[in-house]
Amino acid sequence: MSILFINGSPRRQGNTATLGNRLLTNIPHTTLNLADYQLNFAQDQRETKQPQWDLTDDYEHLMTTYFAPASDIILGTPVYWYGMTGQLKVFMDRWFDSFSHDFPFAGKRIYLLVIGADQPEIKATGITQAVRYSCDWLEMAFCGTGVVTADGPQDVAHFATLPVSCQALRQKIKTNAK
Repeated sequence: MSILFINGSPRRQGNTATLGNRLLTNIPHTTLNLADYQLNFAQDQRETKQPQWDLTDDYEHLMTTYFAPASDIILGTPVYWYGMTGQLKVFMDRWFDSFSHDFPFAGKRIYLLVIGADQPEIKATGITQAVRYSCDWLEMAFCGTGVVTADGPQDVAHFATLPVSCQALRQKIKTNAK
C-alpha cells in the first residue's frame, strides 16, 4: 500500500503543498511536485504512424517510479481561471500515452484537493468533473474532493483544523490504507 501526493501547483511550498502535508500528517506518503519536472504537452499521434509515446521529458519516469506503485493518489491543485493548473492538466493529458501502452490504472484510488480564493466549491466544479470522468474511463476509483478557500500564501498553514471536506478525505485515505 503506497500513497502518493501530487502537488500540481507551481508553488512548491504554497497552500496546495501545505494542505497536502496537513491532510497526510502521520500517514506515510511520497510527495511529487510537478513543478520540479519537465512535462511536454500531449502529442496526439493516433492518425499517424508515430507512436503515442514521448520519451523526451520526465513523464515516463514519474509514471513508472511514483504513480505505478501507488494505490492511493491525491491530486492537489489551486484554481487557475476556473480550472486546474497547467502542470496538472498536462500530466493528466499524458495519461493517454500510458493508457495506449496498457499502463495499470485500474483499481487505483484517486482523491482531489482544490484550493481557491473565490468560492472554489462552486467555481471549480469542472476540475472535479474532469478528474471523476478520467477516473471512470481509466477504471480508477474516484474517492472525493476536498475544497478549501484560501488566498494568502500562508492561509492553509493558519487553519486551526482541516476543513470538513478534507477531514472526510483524510478518513477515507486512512481507512483504505489499512
